[in-house]
Amino acid sequence: MDLALALLTGVGVSAGPAMMGAPLLWHGGPALGILLGGLLLARRYRPLLVLVLSALVLIGYQSSGLFEGGWIWPLSAALFTASLTRPGWAAGAGVLTLAYGVGWQGLGATEALARGGVELLWLAVMLAAASATRQYNRWRIEHRARLLQLEQTRLAEQRLHISREVHDVVAHTLAVVGVHLNVAVAALDDSPEEARAALHTALAVRNQATRDLKAFVGELRDPPQQGLESIADLVAQARAAGLEVRYEPEDDLTAIPAAQALTAYRVVQEAVINTLRHSDADRLTIQLQATTRDLVVKVVDNGSTATDFTTGHGLTGMGERVTALGGTLHIDAGRGFAVQAVLPLTAHLSGLTS
Repeated sequence: MDLALALLTGVGVSAGPAMMGAPLLWHGGPALGILLGGLLLARRYRPLLVLVLSALVLIGYQSSGLFEGGWIWPLSAALFTASLTRPGWAAGAGVLTLAYGVGWQGLGATEALARGGVELLWLAVMLAAASATRQYNRWRIEHRARLLQLEQTRLAEQRLHISREVHDVVAHTLAVVGVHLNVAVAALDDSPEEARAALHTALAVRNQATRDLKAFVGELRDPPQQGLESIADLVAQARAAGLEVRYEPEDDLTAIPAAQALTAYRVVQEAVINTLRHSDADRLTIQLQATTRDLVVKVVDNGSTATDFTTGHGLTGMGERVTALGGTLHIDAGRGFAVQAVLPLTAHLSGLTS
């Protein structure tokens, strides 16, 4: 995709003015196209820097008379990419570039309004397209996360159903075997054949129950659970949705127990979903810090959620998970949305006994 955009920009900037009748000079449009296209190869890593450098190169070529095309459309790919993560800065860079172009050319009011209006309209189209893409990516990630939660709920309900079946099998087996063992004990002296038959029946019931339990327990095996290493996937998904994510794992996280690791993953997952769904944030910070006693998980965005913030099922479930491990959860929806969970790394006795 990066290479395709670079080639498309290079060809468009090179051939666009020539198609409008301007002379084709290799040190003009073609050279500018190569520079703008080459900068796009780094658009995923430094989108705003690529936009600023592209605008400066374009201004230089326009000011020197080497390029007589537009001020906005040559920057289309760079504008769109920067608008995915920094819409305000991208809009500002586009407006400043256009304002400089209109002022430098010294056009009359009517001509400046006509040409500037077309360029401004194209800038608005790029910003709107980036906004639509950003919202779609957020919806897609949220939808995928909700589908995963529904699947996990379905599996949990299925395992609960199988657990009840196991309980019934065990209870039935113990009852039947107990009856026949009592018969065998009572008939052992007076009727050895009857005792033998009762023991055979008890053994058959036991064997059948063993086969049933093996089948049930096989279905009860848990699927692979997410851990701290899976947080990197959440970071990638959030970045794909247009958020600038700073992920800061600290200390040694490899020795975190599975229960705490899974709960930490769920806390981060729910916080990211909340940011994508309820917040207008464009920056997200995820911090993990392991001490000798606790695992501290902190997720903070820069959105505005205080006016309509409510505690839904996701946040309630998050609190239940943390509390079950003896931890604490703090949620702040003032300036931005912040979640901090402290998970003890020692065994929570009340949770084990319950």
